[in-house]
Amino acid sequence: MIEIDARHQPYEVSDLDGGTLLGFLAENRIVELKAIRSKLRLAYQWAIMHPPTPDKPKAVVGDETLFPTDCEDRISGDGTPDVALFAVEELAASAGISRAAGFALVADALDLVHRLPLLWAKVEALEVPGWNARRVALLTRKLSYAAARWFDDHLAATGLTGWPTIEKWLAMAIAKFHPELVKDPTTPRGKADWGVWLHHPHAGHEEGAGGVAGTSELQAVGDSLDLTRFMDLLSVEAETMRRLGDTDDVNQRRAKAIGRLTDDTDQPTLDYASTDSTDGTGAGSASSDVAAAGGEPVLGNPVLGNPGIGVKPGRLVTTPGPFGRRRGLRVMAHVGIADLFALGLDPHELGLDGDGIASTDRLGQVLTGQLRDWLARHGSLATVTPVVDLNRTDAVDRHDPPEWMDTLVRLRDPHCVYPNCERSSWDADLDHIDPYLPPGEGGPPGQTRPDNLAPLCRRHHLMKTHGRWRYRRARDGTYIWTSQHGRTWLVTPRGTHDTTNTS
Repeated sequence: MIEIDARHQPYEVSDLDGGTLLGFLAENRIVELKAIRSKLRLAYQWAIMHPPTPDKPKAVVGDETLFPTDCEDRISGDGTPDVALFAVEELAASAGISRAAGFALVADALDLVHRLPLLWAKVEALEVPGWNARRVALLTRKLSYAAARWFDDHLAATGLTGWPTIEKWLAMAIAKFHPELVKDPTTPRGKADWGVWLHHPHAGHEEGAGGVAGTSELQAVGDSLDLTRFMDLLSVEAETMRRLGDTDDVNQRRAKAIGRLTDDTDQPTLDYASTDSTDGTGAGSASSDVAAAGGEPVLGNPVLGNPGIGVKPGRLVTTPGPFGRRRGLRVMAHVGIADLFALGLDPHELGLDGDGIASTDRLGQVLTGQLRDWLARHGSLATVTPVVDLNRTDAVDRHDPPEWMDTLVRLRDPHCVYPNCERSSWDADLDHIDPYLPPGEGGPPGQTRPDNLAPLCRRHHLMKTHGRWRYRRARDGTYIWTSQHGRTWLVTPRGTHDTTNTS
């Protein structure tokens, strides 16, 4: 293996002795420190070169709107200059990083220069790694300008830059300037913390880490009684599954119970709305029976004991689940041709061995065994659609494409076609590459056709429309983008390539 040293001289790695090797590692550290310093310098200079103007308001963190609103956060901390809308996108594309990473780089550079100048001086002197300083910039971003400068002054006075020292002075700055942010750890959570969050692994890089097997995460914070009742539903359903022979552990059965409670087919569910009453008032009594799936009565809750005070006991009933029938989540799964033939058979006998992988439009990559399980449980709702002819070229004389064309474009281009963007095409707009002009205003016929449509996420759709970027689709299905400064990128199914300096 041939490497190049700091003096631009080649050397063979396998020929190095221990001392020389360690010397090269030390040299490389200095090179890395200079590289991150250079990146921050360039990002700062780009930011101050692009201040907001009357036709270009300031950039904000929000993704979905063109013009900022009072509720949208600025990209950097208090006391830093604003940056014009769409300026960061071109910097990010040139650096080969995502828009979010570009915003973070610009925000960190602005914060370090204007809010943490003493720490920035140490980065300039190569005494503090730029990546450590960027982390400090992020942690202090929500502080006021006065708090950030106080923190910077006191951190510099210590002469130390280790994380214990940083965390100590950060905590003191928050307590001194923002006591409202100091939350008593013993204070219980309140309604402001409520919410439900669903995370699909690998349903797009913006969703997080990769994974398969159709496994996702659901987190809920809400009313204690509501969540307790829901947990009771899952526990009773899990117990019913155990009685019916399910050998999975209780947590796995509770997770599967969510599916049983939301299935469109009739499933035994715990009905809290219908309670036994001895006096006709519907008030129920603490001794009401909970019937198991087979109709055999069980005294009290079979898993958790008798219901607690204030919780009406329920009974298991074989009725549609508590969330109603026919609640649809349309998921398109794409499988190999052999499995496609199998779909014409009994869904319970697909023969999918679980070793293959199928892709879905919303839930990421799943094992074919998981797909088989979904079909077995929801077979009556599964639809085998004809294969979309991706070579179809029909055009229509209207702005919105018909369903077949919409599906074709999203299948053809699975993510936003802007450089380095990987947001799913199923969550993107369909953009007319050559802007659409209504026929009544002189527009030509056939403007809405597959080769004139491409998926762009909302931010990049707006940037193309208002940010003086342009792009075209080549015959081979790739996209050539040109920025307002004349830089070019080639977007292919295998990634983005900067073609600015290629002939």
